[in-house]
Amino acid sequence: MRTRQDAISPSGYPSSSHAWYVVSVLVMATVLSYTDRQILSLLVDPIRHDLSISDTQIGLLIGTAFALVYGVAGLPLGWLADRLRRRDLIVAGILLWSCGTVCCGIAHDFPHFFAARLLVGIGEAVLTPASISMISDSFPAPKRGLATSVFLMGMAMGAGGSILFGGLILRLVDSGALGGTFLHGEPSWRVVLLLLGILGIAPALFVASLSEPKRQRSDLLSDLDSQPIQPDANQTPTESVLPDRAHHWIQLVPLFFALGITSLVDNAVLAWTPSLLVRGFAMPASQVGSILGALLMGAGGIGMLSGGFLSNRARLSGYRSGRITIAVFSAAVTAPVTILILAGSINVVLIGVTMYVFLSCIGASVGTLTLLDLVPNRTHGLVSAISFFLNVALGAGVGPVAVGFAADHLRSTGSGIGLAIVLIACPGFLVVTGLFYLALRSIPRAQGSRTISHVASAA
Repeated sequence: MRTRQDAISPSGYPSSSHAWYVVSVLVMATVLSYTDRQILSLLVDPIRHDLSISDTQIGLLIGTAFALVYGVAGLPLGWLADRLRRRDLIVAGILLWSCGTVCCGIAHDFPHFFAARLLVGIGEAVLTPASISMISDSFPAPKRGLATSVFLMGMAMGAGGSILFGGLILRLVDSGALGGTFLHGEPSWRVVLLLLGILGIAPALFVASLSEPKRQRSDLLSDLDSQPIQPDANQTPTESVLPDRAHHWIQLVPLFFALGITSLVDNAVLAWTPSLLVRGFAMPASQVGSILGALLMGAGGIGMLSGGFLSNRARLSGYRSGRITIAVFSAAVTAPVTILILAGSINVVLIGVTMYVFLSCIGASVGTLTLLDLVPNRTHGLVSAISFFLNVALGAGVGPVAVGFAADHLRSTGSGIGLAIVLIACPGFLVVTGLFYLALRSIPRAQGSRTISHVASAA
C-alpha cells in the first residue's frame, strides 16, 4: 500500500496519480450530494399527495429549506476549509447530509421534512469549498484548470444523476425487488430517500482514505494579499499590475452574481421539468428518471468539460476578447433556448432542456474558472464559499419556489408549469448575459492579459 510520502512529488504537490484519485473521489461525493439535493424534483407529486402540501411548499422543501442553512453555514465552513483538515470536514459533511436524507424519508409532515432538509443543507455546505481547496493544492497551475473542470463536471452530472438514479430506484421498487425487506410496503418516494441516505456511507469511507494535501502558496497571484507590485515599463503582459485588494474584490461582484442567477435558473428548470413531463405528457416518473436523467448527465458533463476546454484555449491578448466572451455568448444563446420548454411535443421539450443544460454549464464552468484564477490559492475556499452561497441563496432558495409560486397562481388561468418555468428562465438568462458582459468590461485589459496568459499556460 502506498504511503503518504510516496504520494508526494518533489515539487511538493501529490503525484499525478494520487491527485487524480483525489478528484475522482471528490467527484463521486459531489454526484451523491447533488443527487440528495435534487432528488425531490422527481418525487414532487407523490410527496405533495402524501403530505397534502402545495407546489409552493414543495418549492420551499426543494430549495429554500436547503438554501437557508447552506447560506448561513457555507461562509464559515469555507473559511474553515482554508484552515482545518479539509478531508475530515468533508467526511463529517457527508455523514450529516446522509442522515438528513434518511430523516426526509421518515418525515410525516411539512415541518419535519423542512427540518430534515436543513440537515442536508448544513452537511453539503462544506463539500464544494473544501473540495476546490484540496484540488487547488493537489495540482500545479498548468494542470489545475482541467482538474477543476472535471470536478465541476461532477456537480453538473449530479443534477442529472439525481433524476436518473431516482428513476432506477423507482423501477426497482415498482418491480417488487424489495419484497421481504424492511422497506416493503413503504411509499416509493420514502424508499428512494432512505436508500440514498444509506448509500452515503460509501463516499464517506473513500474520502476518509485520502491524504490531506499540503497547502501550496506558489500560485502567480499569491502576492495579491501582500504589498502592491510596482509598475515597470519593461514588464511583460503576464507581469501586469493587479489593482489594490479592495478594488480587486469589487471587480469579482458581476461574476459572483452571474453565477448566482445562473444557479437560480438551473434550479428552477431542473426542479420542475420532471413534473412538467409527468403532468403535461402523462410520462411515468420512473421513465422520466431514466430518459431525462441520462440526457441531463450527458449534457451537464459535456458542457462543463467544454467550458473548461474553451476557457483554457482562450489565448487572446486581452480580457475583453478572452474567456468571458465565451460566457457572454453561451448565456445569450441560452435565453431563447428556454422557450422550447413551451413546445407541445415531448421530444422538443427534451431537446430544449438538454440544450439548456449544455449551454448553461459552459457559462458556469467558464465563470467559475475565471473567478478562481483571479484570486490566490489560499483564498480559494473562501471565494468558493461566497460563490456557492450566492448560488444556493439565489438558486436553490429562490428558483424552485418561484416556479412553484407562479404555477399555483397560473393554474387558475389554465396555464401549466411550462409557462412558469419559462417566465423565470428566459428573463433570468438575459440578466446573466448582462452580468457576464459587465464582468468583461469591469476588469482592465492589462489585468486580463495577465490572467489569460496565466490560464493559457494551463491549457
